[in-house]
Amino acid sequence: MLSTIIAISVSTALLIWILNMKKDDPFPKWTVVRLLIAGFLSYAISGFLTVTAALVNFFMQYGTGIIQQLQTDQEGAVAALTELAEKVSSAPYNPVSSFIRTFLIVGFVEEICKFLLARSVIRKKLPRPTWKDVMLCFLITALGFQISEDIGYSEGSVLTAIIRALTPFHFTFAAVMGYYWGRAKQTGNGIYYFLAIFIPSLLHTLFDFSIKAMFHMDIFLMVFLGTALFLFVLTIVMILKIRRWNRTGILDIEVEI
Repeated sequence: MLSTIIAISVSTALLIWILNMKKDDPFPKWTVVRLLIAGFLSYAISGFLTVTAALVNFFMQYGTGIIQQLQTDQEGAVAALTELAEKVSSAPYNPVSSFIRTFLIVGFVEEICKFLLARSVIRKKLPRPTWKDVMLCFLITALGFQISEDIGYSEGSVLTAIIRALTPFHFTFAAVMGYYWGRAKQTGNGIYYFLAIFIPSLLHTLFDFSIKAMFHMDIFLMVFLGTALFLFVLTIVMILKIRRWNRTGILDIEVEI
């Protein structure tokens, strides 16, 4: 219980801060609930898609023979799986292919799920949103995702919970997404639509990839620390920018979603 409270503390504080920015013209309560649910659903859907992609990749590489063998010769199938696991674990680590896989089945999948579900809620519940509204909605959905992930990863470990609390990077990815999506709507320049998905997916991939890679090659420990520091600083920068944009009203521009 303590680890869960610690893990979600920063995400919850950010959520309260976001809602406070709309205190003069608040979102309907059920709209906020739907956005949070969209975050929870995007967590579940992207997780399902990631596992499915991993299984498809496994069967494409090794065939379905092991499944058939499990039905007829369980001991032989288990031995074959054990041997296969040893081969995979001892195979040379390829950081390029690992980065590409992480981008395709983690970074891009999670970001596009959050985007599509958040946009669905915005279209149905906010007929005339401003650029600020769109960004805040993306942020609320991302924090729903973040809280789901924090709870799932931190159960029983206070250290993990502290690390999760200090890395609320789904918030950061959503801030970048909301900025570029609004920029695209304001300018009509299609490149910003691409950047709204690509940059958050790339940042997400860099972080996840660096975590996995450091267990294979010592040099990637420095990559992980550098990536984590960069994203932490970027998070602070985005918080300061959002606060300034809210104060100046620069994002109070009506956009189509």
